[in-house]
Amino acid sequence: MSSLRYFSLGEPCPASPHAVVSSLPTMADVHAYEQHESRVVKALESGYPRFVEHAFIKELICFYLNREGLEGNGAVLIPGRRATQDLVDYIGKGVSTLKVENALFLVYFDKGDEKLSQGVGKFVQHTGCGVSSRQAEDILVSHGLLDTVFEEASIDVGSQNKVEMDLAALIGCETKDVLVCACGMNAFYAGFRAVQEAQLAKGRTQWLQLGWLYLDSGCVLKEFLTESESLECCYNATETESMIKKIESYGDELACVVVECPTNPLAQVSDLGRIAEVVRRCGGVLMVDPTIGSVYNFDVLAHADILVTSLTKYAAYEADVMIGALAVNPSSLHYGDLVLRTSSYYQPAYSRNLARLAYEMNEAPEAVAQMCANARLLADFLSRHAAVKKVHYAGDSEHFTEVASCADAGGAMVAIELHEKIQPFFDALNVMKGPSFGTKFTLVCPYMYLAHYDLVTTDEGRRFLRSIGIDPDLIRISVGTEPISEIIEVFKEALSYL
Repeated sequence: MSSLRYFSLGEPCPASPHAVVSSLPTMADVHAYEQHESRVVKALESGYPRFVEHAFIKELICFYLNREGLEGNGAVLIPGRRATQDLVDYIGKGVSTLKVENALFLVYFDKGDEKLSQGVGKFVQHTGCGVSSRQAEDILVSHGLLDTVFEEASIDVGSQNKVEMDLAALIGCETKDVLVCACGMNAFYAGFRAVQEAQLAKGRTQWLQLGWLYLDSGCVLKEFLTESESLECCYNATETESMIKKIESYGDELACVVVECPTNPLAQVSDLGRIAEVVRRCGGVLMVDPTIGSVYNFDVLAHADILVTSLTKYAAYEADVMIGALAVNPSSLHYGDLVLRTSSYYQPAYSRNLARLAYEMNEAPEAVAQMCANARLLADFLSRHAAVKKVHYAGDSEHFTEVASCADAGGAMVAIELHEKIQPFFDALNVMKGPSFGTKFTLVCPYMYLAHYDLVTTDEGRRFLRSIGIDPDLIRISVGTEPISEIIEVFKEALSYL
């Protein structure tokens, strides 16, 4: 069945219990999702796993609560003692832990305490430390609660070694310097904690964010800095001179500069070479996240001290694996400070997620190349369309060639601003619509509505977004591998409604 079609509300893609994308086909559905309306909550049996509790995980939590006589409590499942302790330390009073399987902990609490419930949920969301759907599936089968696991192609023998070798070749380092993490946010969190610990020991307390960061990355910086640390933001990642002056102003207080390259959702590409030089001179750490363009297309580790990325996008192009990675630059002056600390903070990827990723990475280079080629052509088409006010595409950025792996490696993401209201176009567009990107099927979302609903629904928030160069109604497009003529025709048809 073609992926250039209408997907009903809640329909997953792919047709797998481990799909990370579920359909939100209209703007009314997007609003209802953000407002937690029951019709949408019921329809979304699956969704992006850090935002929608997976049915397998929900069933497993209920099993443990009932088995332990804890019915009526709220709970989350955390693999690993370190992450469990981090959660307990972060929340403080009100949570209890129970080891329910080997290296798997149930953290339970009074679900009637709304603030406590939200705090636990946000921690798991921001840090990506929750149990994976495949691990939950395996445990359900082991307890006789499921008959069998979902059948899917995988590489079960040597999968971790294969993934690490493939990633090291893509990133430009040795396998010993790559850690495959439970998800991209866990990679970011582990990198953050490692840098924070190392730099605090040196009395360095100033953090700087360049460009707009993905929601949970920004939340980690805001939520987990200590009282002695500070965070500032330079929202335009291309204003090199002002960013350099800001970095230099911190002197010996500089801890870390964090940047996505390209940024999400504006696809800005920073002058990483010059930024890296000044960060290094000031004794800071440069943390770079290339997820929007992927490690297939952007070579950033040579500039960075530490690289963090999601592999759910591009590498797992079927959109059915939550997984991420971090890498420490062996040439970094901070290598010794970071390499052991990242190892202690990260949460390893689950074995079946590694096995599935290893299989998908065999075909990923070809799929990613097609996605990039299609994105270039769609960006060209949209830039010429009268209904489109502006196109954001990394391949058009001034510093693109300095970090791109090749001239055609602009990534799959294109973002557009329209002259008219987005609802008629969005509702008429016959593609998959929901969060995530880097999938083999074309995927579209009204990005700020799904990531920053609080901002787009207030006059003050919309004014703020416009003041930093972000259109609140920006549409983010992840271009798939379908024939480009068919992709363009679908967009042409939807744009005709404006």
